Amino acid sequence: MKIRYQITFASLAFLITGSFLVCTSPTSIVKAEPTQNVSSSLHTNTQQAHNSVKQAMRDTLQLGFPGILAKTSEGGKTWGYAAGVGNLSTNKPMETNFRFRIGSVTKTFTATVVLQLAGENRLNLDDSIEKWLPVVIQGNGYNGKQITIRQILNHTSGIAEYSRFKDADFMDTKKLYTADELVKMGISLPPDFVPGKGWSYSNTGYVLLGILIERVTGNSYAEEIENRIIEPLELSDTFLPGNSSVIPGTKHARGYSQPNEASEIKDVTYYNPSAGSSAGDMISTADDLNKFFSSLLGGKLLKEPQLKQMLTTVPVGRAGIDGYGLGISEFKLPNGVSVWGHIGGILGYSTFAGGTLGGKHTLVVSLNSLGRDNSPNPFKNILLAEFSK
Repeated sequence: MKIRYQITFASLAFLITGSFLVCTSPTSIVKAEPTQNVSSSLHTNTQQAHNSVKQAMRDTLQLGFPGILAKTSEGGKTWGYAAGVGNLSTNKPMETNFRFRIGSVTKTFTATVVLQLAGENRLNLDDSIEKWLPVVIQGNGYNGKQITIRQILNHTSGIAEYSRFKDADFMDTKKLYTADELVKMGISLPPDFVPGKGWSYSNTGYVLLGILIERVTGNSYAEEIENRIIEPLELSDTFLPGNSSVIPGTKHARGYSQPNEASEIKDVTYYNPSAGSSAGDMISTADDLNKFFSSLLGGKLLKEPQLKQMLTTVPVGRAGIDGYGLGISEFKLPNGVSVWGHIGGILGYSTFAGGTLGGKHTLVVSLNSLGRDNSPNPFKNILLAEFSK
């Protein structure tokens, strides 16, 4: 689901002082230890680069997040970092191999399946949604005949965001939603604009794409993601949980929420992700997401014409994102490097995943809180540190 840049947990400041940072070398994992004890056998310039990432992570913790993990892959070598805590009750430290909810990073998986179907000539990106889902997007100012699959993929459809529905309560961790219910909530609101005449982030649109995948293939979007992406890439720690509120296994951080400064911190680890559906329900790890984005940006998942279309962006009119393609964003850094990826947020977790074209340099960051509004982008400085080497 769409991330809100947030969080200031002033009450957690004590967790930040002296917090542990883990660094994983290309050949071994250094267990949780103070950063000054990390192996000094690295080349000086490499050490400085990793120190910049570590400092950026410490700065992110200063925003009040309980814990953070990051993994980067470059030139066949993987480096991992973790800081803060994964469990506020036990003070168990964050670990680099934890599983976590990835929120809207799910959209890149969903978009990849749709583009694969386009590459197989099973649909056309300029087909109207009405062609495949008759009468579903009609009335209240909507005309599905005027909305294309491409517009849904790049958020130019004008379809309203279902999270704005006045009776929705996405803080209810047990609430079950069906895809049809989410879509009806979205289109009960008037369109944001005429299709193709603006840009507005729409989870509703990506839930529609999940329904579309099922209509075209006869299988659920979850089955198609598993068959087309998870199994071929051997993403053994990536899951589509459906209505299950559990993060599989025990290797995961607890997820936390604090809707406003006056409220108490709430453990929301067990959360029914049906509120995200094909827009944001998946669970993964940093290793799996690095492998996915390396394969995607390296041209291993999409044919060249479809990858080119995925990376063709439209302006979004928002600071920090230089364009949105088909299920993927472009982030242009001051040094001229473009990072392609997605930000994801769902109750309890915030994620960034992406990399450079060619897929040889990727980064994944996960925080175990979604938090409150109005805090700075927690990923910006980490991206700058990692991709400014």
